[in-house]
Formats: sequence, C-alpha cells, structure tokens
Amino acid sequence: MSGWVFLVALAALVVFCVSLGIYLHASPLLKRGIRHSAVCVNVGQVAHGSMILLEYTPVGSPARQYTVGPFVFPPVQIGGRMDVIYDPKRPQTVTLPDRLPRGTRGAAITSIVSGAVLAACVLRIVLAVQG
Repeated sequence: MSGWVFLVALAALVVFCVSLGIYLHASPLLKRGIRHSAVCVNVGQVAHGSMILLEYTPVGSPARQYTVGPFVFPPVQIGGRMDVIYDPKRPQTVTLPDRLPRGTRGAAITSIVSGAVLAACVLRIVLAVQG
C-alpha cells in the first residue's frame, strides 16, 4: 500500500471537519436566526488589523459579547451599532450577516463527498492491513 492513501484520507478528514463545522454553525442561523442590533464596546489592535467587541442582548436572555475581526478598517467605533444574527435557542451562536453563507447545500454536499472518500480510504487501509 502506498502513502497516497494516507494523504488522501488526511485531506478528506480535514475537508470533512471544516465543511461539517460550517454546516453545523450556519444551518441553525439560516433556519431560525434573529437579526439584532449590537453595540461596539471595544476596538483592539492585533497583528492583522482591528478586532471589535460587540455586545447584544437576546430576547429573554442576559447581555452577551461577541468578538469579530480582524478588520483592516473597523466598520464601527466604540458606541456604534452593527447588526448581528443569533440563534434564539443558543444565543451564544452569533455571526455578522455578511459572514453567513446564503445556504448550507454546498457544505452538506462537501461533507457527504469527503466523508465517502474518507470511508473508502479507511476501508482500503483496513483491507491492506488484513490481507
């Protein structure tokens, strides 16, 4: 058995994990996400630009904070407002509207295909070890 099977399996595993993560994060926000106004409470500098700390209060929950960035030019200053989208069932799950994908079909298909490739590679490795 050659090493390419391990490399393909590793690549498939990485793609599977990333696409599944995108799907699991975006799907609830697309289905039931609520657009809400958040206030910028801090702007901090990092090596690659500025990070902003937003505070929002979900309906029926205490205030929460969300850090987003880096930005070359922060879209808001301290005290300014930005929209966020949060999941009412899990208010800590939040994103900016422009960072939310339009749909999850691509992530779902990528997860399925990379999962199938990963399964085929694992099967090939198991059969090579046994035989």
